[in-house]
Amino acid sequence: MKQRKGTEGEGKKDNNNNDQAELIIPKRKFRFEEIGVLGALLVIGVVLSFGSPYFLSASNLFRVGRQIAFFGLLAIGQAIVIASGQIDISVGRIITFVTFATASIIQMGVNPWLAFVLGILLGGVCGLINGGLTLILNVHPMIVTLGTLNLFWGLAVGLSNARPIVLWQESSFLRFGPGKVFGIPVPLLVLIMITIICHIVLKKTRFGRHVLAVGSNKQAAVYAGINEKRIRLTVMVLNGMIAGLSAGIILSFFQAYDPNIGANMEMDAIGAAVIGGADLMGGYASILGAFLGSFLIGILRNGLVLMGVGAYWNNFVTGAVILIAVAVSALLRLKRK
Repeated sequence: MKQRKGTEGEGKKDNNNNDQAELIIPKRKFRFEEIGVLGALLVIGVVLSFGSPYFLSASNLFRVGRQIAFFGLLAIGQAIVIASGQIDISVGRIITFVTFATASIIQMGVNPWLAFVLGILLGGVCGLINGGLTLILNVHPMIVTLGTLNLFWGLAVGLSNARPIVLWQESSFLRFGPGKVFGIPVPLLVLIMITIICHIVLKKTRFGRHVLAVGSNKQAAVYAGINEKRIRLTVMVLNGMIAGLSAGIILSFFQAYDPNIGANMEMDAIGAAVIGGADLMGGYASILGAFLGSFLIGILRNGLVLMGVGAYWNNFVTGAVILIAVAVSALLRLKRK
């Protein structure tokens, strides 16, 4: 009888642990981050519309939407990575490497759509390398991805001899990137679809709750029975696959590989995620916020160009907006404590 009580006690203890897995996750509804970014987006949009009569034209807004999609996809992946308590600064060069590999495979006569899928899988392999090295070496992901950033870029440039690869094949794949559906650019539609899927995954699924739990308190997550290593590795692989998807869309649009493709896109992605409310300490990120943050960066740059502001000042303003977002995020974190 005593043994049975012990077993029952252990069963209750396990149930308590499972309950704890839910309790350690911050419960947050639609919050200031999303509303604040949306409000800032509207205000900046109105201001820029006075600065240039072309800003609010449908053709310009759709053009901006297509440009945003390229790094907006990276921002979605980066938001999930940050939520898990990690960061990946190599995604821009994953774009370079996957674009090179996909273009090379297409040139070898492989079906472009199959090459596109293989490119997404290659992006996942790059994410697996990032996550695996982080776990094996037990160092901060920023250190690992700083190394792989140069590794992926070096591979692409070295294997291509720093020469571009132009695609001349006739294929529906090469009409995918520049294509439109009911006047809406296809890359923007892909970004919206991925945003919806990732929002549901992060907010409504067990996996998403575990990601937030690991990012919020890794040790507590382990005590609650969550395999934090598997979660962190899965997140990095997912992030790499999203980068591979973005690389394929970019290749389809430009119909060429260039060694400079993907340069500094990781900074835009991280900036958009942070503007959208991602907590760099881990435990919280907003997919919708990252989506809106991408648009804020995109329309800000586009509007300043239309107003004749120089590229250097354009970067200055974008950097200032990101710093303000980081400051606001830090203040909100202190307020929560």
